[in-house]
Amino acid sequence: MNVPVPAKIGFLRSGGWWVIAAVALSGVAFAYYALQIVTSQRSRAIGDGHDVTSYRFALEPCLVPRDLLVASGMVKDGLPALVDPTAWTLAQAEAASAARSKFLVPADRVIGVVAGGEARAYPLRLLVWHEVANDTLGGVPIAVTYSALCDSAVVFRRSTGSRTPTFGVSGLLYDSDLVIYDRQPGGAGESLWSQLLFKAIAGPAAASAATLEVLPMSVEAWGDWRREHPETTILALDPRMAQQYSRDPYASYFGSERLHFPVRPLPSPALFPLKTPVVALGGPAGWTAFPFKALANGGPASALKGSARTLAAALTYRPGVPTVAVDPVKLPAGTGVVYASYFAWYATHHADTTWAGTP
Repeated sequence: MNVPVPAKIGFLRSGGWWVIAAVALSGVAFAYYALQIVTSQRSRAIGDGHDVTSYRFALEPCLVPRDLLVASGMVKDGLPALVDPTAWTLAQAEAASAARSKFLVPADRVIGVVAGGEARAYPLRLLVWHEVANDTLGGVPIAVTYSALCDSAVVFRRSTGSRTPTFGVSGLLYDSDLVIYDRQPGGAGESLWSQLLFKAIAGPAAASAATLEVLPMSVEAWGDWRREHPETTILALDPRMAQQYSRDPYASYFGSERLHFPVRPLPSPALFPLKTPVVALGGPAGWTAFPFKALANGGPASALKGSARTLAAALTYRPGVPTVAVDPVKLPAGTGVVYASYFAWYATHHADTTWAGTP
């Protein structure tokens, strides 16, 4: 806080020193108050970044190997999940780009969702700082989720039975992938859910074998999505996080094969580099996974038969970014769509996946 400097000695003689003292004292008081806020926030943080039990989630029953459920190094809600976020029109997004030196450029990847006749794009450069967006699109309650560690994108229908939960970021990982939790009043009875298993893995919801429905969507370059859906809206940025949105904290991570957290099982021998992007189509009855590298080599559609050939017809490989677009109109009813790194999809779905375009 700036203290005003008197222009004349007479200012002090006329009692101006009282003003200076008052301003100085108020500055000290403000600094003390701000320190108390920061200290209070830290004291309220749940989870120490290392010990899973410090996050205070119910871990019984636990439906996954306990040694693969680990702390990410962040506290519970260390990344703020979005709840009923603001959506912009194309005109508003263009205005934001003009004001903020390209809020969104054609090559930026977005999760594109169509529900209830409405289309919306969720830029990954925003979602990497939130990981979960609790939204309603076309009257459908959805959770748009993204885990940068697995480059995994999944959109869920949020309705589970008679409830429509709001999900937060737990601060925990399973198989190096995002674990979300369903928020409950006072934190009592919150359950953990695996993004790539699509189900509750610990707590009361796990005891009742609760699952989430995976919805169709497409991860595309913004320029392609906008051309295909000129009526789309776009997840708006939070101006308080503009500095974070301008950074990519995972750029070096995708430059190597190194994994920072335990994953089991890993493919051996690996048909592709572990972080090869994959798009998987299917549902509870089974999945067909299409590695981007297989699609880039001419595509497997001509060699496939039956349902796999039908699914492949909905895919379009685009080498620019690169991306694989999914046309939901060409998918059989009830088909879910998931994007993930090869290692992550293999670890969680090796038992129920057919790999397309592989030997």
